[in-house]
Amino acid sequence: MPSVQLACATAVVVCAVIIWARSHNGLPGHKWFILTNFGMLWWLVCIGMELSGPTEACKVLWAKLAWPGIVLVPTVWAFFLYEYALTRTVGRAAALLGTLIHPAFILLVALTNPFHGLMYGTETQLVVEGGTAYVDYDHGPVFYVAVLYLYLIILASCVISGRAVRAANPAIKGFFLRIFFVTAIPIIFSISYNFFGFRVFGVDPTPFSFAFSISMVSWIILDNRWVDVKAIARDMLFYNSRELIFVVDAEGALLETNQSAQQLMQDQGTPKDALTEIDGLGQVFIHLIEHQELPDTLEVENGGRHFVPRAYQISLGKGQRLLGWAVSFFDVTVQKIAAERAITSERLQSQFLSTVSHELRTPLTVINGSLQLLTMNRANTSQEQADRLLELATKNATSLAKLVNDLLETQRLDSSDFKLAFARCNLEKIVENAIESMETYLPEKRIRIFYKRALGEVLVWADADRLGQVIVNILSNAMKFSQPGARVDVKLDAAGSRAHVHVTDTGLGIPQGAEETVFGRFTQVDGSDTKKNYGSGLGMHISRQLMERHGGSIHYVSSPGEGSTFTMTIPVHRA
Repeated sequence: MPSVQLACATAVVVCAVIIWARSHNGLPGHKWFILTNFGMLWWLVCIGMELSGPTEACKVLWAKLAWPGIVLVPTVWAFFLYEYALTRTVGRAAALLGTLIHPAFILLVALTNPFHGLMYGTETQLVVEGGTAYVDYDHGPVFYVAVLYLYLIILASCVISGRAVRAANPAIKGFFLRIFFVTAIPIIFSISYNFFGFRVFGVDPTPFSFAFSISMVSWIILDNRWVDVKAIARDMLFYNSRELIFVVDAEGALLETNQSAQQLMQDQGTPKDALTEIDGLGQVFIHLIEHQELPDTLEVENGGRHFVPRAYQISLGKGQRLLGWAVSFFDVTVQKIAAERAITSERLQSQFLSTVSHELRTPLTVINGSLQLLTMNRANTSQEQADRLLELATKNATSLAKLVNDLLETQRLDSSDFKLAFARCNLEKIVENAIESMETYLPEKRIRIFYKRALGEVLVWADADRLGQVIVNILSNAMKFSQPGARVDVKLDAAGSRAHVHVTDTGLGIPQGAEETVFGRFTQVDGSDTKKNYGSGLGMHISRQLMERHGGSIHYVSSPGEGSTFTMTIPVHRA
């Protein structure tokens, strides 16, 4: 009989699935998947026995015995989807109710049907059509209650798979979408049988539709693409990778991209058929298709970011025809920035060592030479010569001390322990004291300082010593880079909530775009070995840091050969 053969063939397929599933126990919901197949096998065996039964009583008996499998299959299939799709665990109470209590209860009701007639009515009879005998059941109220329960379970399975489709990562969205459609197949056949009398070889097609659904799942499992965790992991690495990944055929036509590459093409308005027009990356594809290898350039740029390309051939095996390429672009922007910072740091360190060595060597040489002359030739040294040598030694010792102090000051500024002693101060008095302290600075250059005072006192909330240090740094630079006999103008004014100290010189000036050098650490505008004015390159860096700690700022306006004006700005203190 065709129907018996169909049941036997389906049972063989289910047995094969059970054997395979037992060796893949790493899948979420593994035990429910196997139990679904055992329930399906029970159902199919009962159907086969029902179809081959010689009498109506025999057929009806096997139909009743099939009910545990009928109830078990959709229930544990829902459990499987719940654990696999939603990554949750079925509770012990629900598991006990679905796998033992409900199947046992429905079996008890079916076997005691002769006493109550609630499962099958008195009009149940054997029908013979074209040599095929089957039972036309008179379904009772309990039958429809059981069917309604099964419909609710199957509907729950559809809801679970639907939620999984909506929330799924693109790498596995197709998997859950197929689960949704496969889960819906049995309910369609069941409705067709129960409400429209649709049969396959004279029997209910629902078990065969369940077997078909399970077989479909099993086939895709065997295809290593659906519920195989390793396959899903590979897809997730492709779709979720931050690298730009393009899959192209041998002619360069785009076949697939991951999300990062797709987003880049969307942001830059690049159509799918214009792969070679992507800024920077397009040249890689052109060279790859023409020469079958990557260009010698190890790095390309796109949108201010830097990428290193990699290409992998796609073929069916060694020596087989080239099918295409998997091309990835690894973002090395962070690494490039880090490398540039390391190079800059190394250059600054080298420049610092050079600067400090110059600054240390010059005063030490003078101090050592002066003291040696005094010590070794004291008898032949006049008082005037001795005073001159002591003056040189003292002056250079002061320079040496300033260099050491600048180094220590820079280190302290970087420390979290550095504190400022804020108090209410008169900025005019701070400026006057700074100017007075510069009267003995570079006396041989005869630099004149002209101070234009503000009207009335200018009160600020500041550390007076540190603020004076900033003004001294600005004045010393102005005098150092001015010609002998030049003048330096100092002006103090206040406008609104800000006070300003302007220091203007007529010195060498500063070239355009040198702000980072002027205020940088261990840097000078003239970094050559032939420069006339040496310094640690820390004074203006310290000054800017101190002004920022005061809530103020320091900036300059300058042109080469026309001098410079440095402006220090600080908030005015209101009582």
